[in-house]
Amino acid sequence: MKKSTVRTYPHTLALNDAKVEVRLMTADDGPALSIFINTLPSHDLLFVRRNISHSKVQAAWLSALGERVTSLVAYADGQIVGCTAIVTDTLSWSPHVGDLRVLVKPAWRGCGLGRLLTQECFNLALGLRLEKLTVQMTVDQSAAIAIFEELGFRAESVLRNHLKDYDGKRHDLALLSLEVAELPMRSYARGMSTALHE
Repeated sequence: MKKSTVRTYPHTLALNDAKVEVRLMTADDGPALSIFINTLPSHDLLFVRRNISHSKVQAAWLSALGERVTSLVAYADGQIVGCTAIVTDTLSWSPHVGDLRVLVKPAWRGCGLGRLLTQECFNLALGLRLEKLTVQMTVDQSAAIAIFEELGFRAESVLRNHLKDYDGKRHDLALLSLEVAELPMRSYARGMSTALHE
């Protein structure tokens, strides 16, 4: 599978009266990534399939970059304020599907960073020649679900009592998907052209 992307990085975003640099994640981002993950509410960690608060999971994430994982990081003032990952499995029966993960630091929510990072992932998906993106989250994360639906994702299923948090509480898992070929390309390209400044 070709690993080139539609656009080049880094890109600079103007958000919250600050400059945010978005670029491809590398292993050098490990220490900053660990700090970023520690700023996230524990409930946010349920967005991803594995518990990324564990150092072994973070190490596996970084070691898979450029192979099974393509990730972006968003930096402001020397700190990660958001990140993404598209996880693929070329040895599965779904090599055309990417599992999308988007995480944003709480202080940076509501300014459009999560939406812009998701749109950047649309470009990555095109560059990776993926046909479908999936995203998962607990059903109570209604604001995040609404954003993904606005961007074209549709609910596919709900898995009852599928996750357990640190306290042992069970949560229903919502699975949403988007067909890459159906991306509203003109709409998001126009929006990104005004938001991204090289």
